[in-house]
Amino acid sequence: MENDINSLYEITKPLKIDAFYSFFKVHYKKDFRFDGEIHNFWECVYVIDGGLRVSADDRIYNLSDGDIIFHKPMETHKFTVTHPNGATLLIFSYNLQGKVAKLLKNKVFSLNEKEKMIVSDLLDFTTPQTEEHPEYTLYQYLDTSEFYLERLSVYLYQLFLSLADNGIVSETLDTTETQLFKKAVDYMKVLISSPLTVSDIAKHCAISESGLKRLFKKYAGMSVHKYFLNLKLKTALSMLESGKTVTEVSEQLNFSSQSYFSVAFKRETGKSPSEVK
Repeated sequence: MENDINSLYEITKPLKIDAFYSFFKVHYKKDFRFDGEIHNFWECVYVIDGGLRVSADDRIYNLSDGDIIFHKPMETHKFTVTHPNGATLLIFSYNLQGKVAKLLKNKVFSLNEKEKMIVSDLLDFTTPQTEEHPEYTLYQYLDTSEFYLERLSVYLYQLFLSLADNGIVSETLDTTETQLFKKAVDYMKVLISSPLTVSDIAKHCAISESGLKRLFKKYAGMSVHKYFLNLKLKTALSMLESGKTVTEVSEQLNFSSQSYFSVAFKRETGKSPSEVK
């Protein structure tokens, strides 16, 4: 078996996990709400049983048993547990390099039996010790050697490749509320360089300011202002990676000052604008 895994790894070099941040299995009761966050690494949420509503940028999904979502770096995400019996989840975060990553963006997959077995094998491999808590079990990773991460990459690549080839993609949730939320986000994207206010966005969506604020709290887990700032910072990251200077980005995205831009950027990405290459 070990030789087979090592041989498979020779094929899977387009995928590499060079950091692992968390891996835990958790049960949440109905109506538990995880408010929105954004970070510069990948995060996966797999539903073992139960159900929840997940927001990923401007996309809204209902997830149930066997569904999995991959949040890409700098994607704003949150969830609310909706099933009467709550939800048991497997959540892990990691830094992923390679061409395979693009196959996971902006999608929710429903795992088949083969893919569920891969997740089961992954759990067997990655649970050297457990720490019990009242509501969840946290898997602590002590082995961060290159060999260990390479083996882990193989299991994940098997899952990713199967999803890319045969994965059943779930549809986004389409309601009047989610359409309004998406309309507001699309408006922000179009006017990303403008000093938009809550009033401006509310008027565009033909909704009250208080209604707009409730909408963002429900589907984004954050204020309208915070969400717009995150969109600006994601745009800033792309501009910096394309070769724009810190001054150019700050001015073009209409930040109040270069200093404010730098502080906000580092707070959300973990690095200063000048460190982006």
